[in-house]
Amino acid sequence: MHASQPLPRVSDPARPPPAETLAARLLDAGGEALDDADLLQLVIAPFHPPTRARQLAHALLDRFATPARVLAAPPGRLIAVPGLGEASVAAIKAAETLGIGLARAALPDRILPVLDSYEKVIRYCRALSGHRPAEEFRLLFLDHRNRLIRDELHQRGTLAHTPAYPREICIRALETDAASLIAIHNHPSNDPTPSKADRDTTDRIAAALKTIGVALHDHIVVTPSATFSFRAHGLL
Repeated sequence: MHASQPLPRVSDPARPPPAETLAARLLDAGGEALDDADLLQLVIAPFHPPTRARQLAHALLDRFATPARVLAAPPGRLIAVPGLGEASVAAIKAAETLGIGLARAALPDRILPVLDSYEKVIRYCRALSGHRPAEEFRLLFLDHRNRLIRDELHQRGTLAHTPAYPREICIRALETDAASLIAIHNHPSNDPTPSKADRDTTDRIAAALKTIGVALHDHIVVTPSATFSFRAHGLL
């Protein structure tokens, strides 16, 4: 576990507080007054009795380790948790989508690595992909004023690799009328250091985009606790 990450807080599954008590505590004192199991119990509480909801909250933490990884887990892995059910899975994915929306709302009007507000872009990238159990390659398409047009998932990969296809990226850049873009991918290993394959792929994407007059502003590698910017390290 990264030194800057707090230890997960979990409480006794055998003595679950009712959802009403948790809700009152949350509204009165904020999220810091609840532990990780409390928060997950609240998310799935409408679909299970209190004791069962608490057991499932702990089962989720046992399986995925952190609340962020619970939210980021694919629906197929969540539904495999015995007794969780589709409604609870949908509630968990809704919570993830709302969190990503909150991060997106904080994005600056103009996205450029030289801006102080670029840290908000990093946080958004981490919200999109940082906690995923397998590698994903995402693209942020920007207009001529460096405003976000859209973000898209380009490819999903494995635990240690995700493909990226420069030709397809160029096609989407033209279709979205993008002037530039930022590439993002995650490292489930928690080490953001790019591999040689990552560097080669970045060079090929940048070269392909250049032929159609589109700039690759950055390639950002994210983990739950760290980030590597190709631009900041002089690799773009």
